Amino acid sequence: MKKSLSYIAISLFLTGCAAAGYDSLRSTYYSLGYTKGDALLAANGQAIKVNVVSKKEKEALEQNVSAGLNKYGPKWLDAKYAPASSTETKSPYQMKWAFNVPESGNAIAICHEDYNSNPQNFSTTNTSVVLAAFCLNNRTLTSLRARVYSAPDTEGFAKTVGLIGRKLLTTTNPERFDDCTNFDDCT
Repeated sequence: MKKSLSYIAISLFLTGCAAAGYDSLRSTYYSLGYTKGDALLAANGQAIKVNVVSKKEKEALEQNVSAGLNKYGPKWLDAKYAPASSTETKSPYQMKWAFNVPESGNAIAICHEDYNSNPQNFSTTNTSVVLAAFCLNNRTLTSLRARVYSAPDTEGFAKTVGLIGRKLLTTTNPERFDDCTNFDDCT
């Protein structure tokens, strides 16, 4: 009973924080195919592309997200992040971010090639909903849904972006067992 009450109290607190305009994250989706090797390959001697999908201020958002990831992002893989518009890396890996998406936005679909061209993926009103994903070609390896109220040029925004990056690029995939060496063993 005490555990239930503590879960309720924590849920109410987090809901109150979100209503008060604090940045918040939802749980992360992990594909069975994601391993720490993917993150290491993405960072192997090159910057990881940061591709922002937005109706306005795309280049500025790419710069701010890249800076936030470089400052507060995952440190275990010693990666650098660069805006997709200014990097010429041929890597099939990228971090893709969509800003101001509808409440019903699908974080898993963000890596699909046609995501950018579908007008239903963008909201005409300010929703503060952000989708982020780590992609291999058009396949989503990890994705996350967040609500970011912080202005893009603030320290709070950079910290939230770094936290999202740390959640997306983890050293272990919680959906897999340690002894899971092939996909048949993972199911």
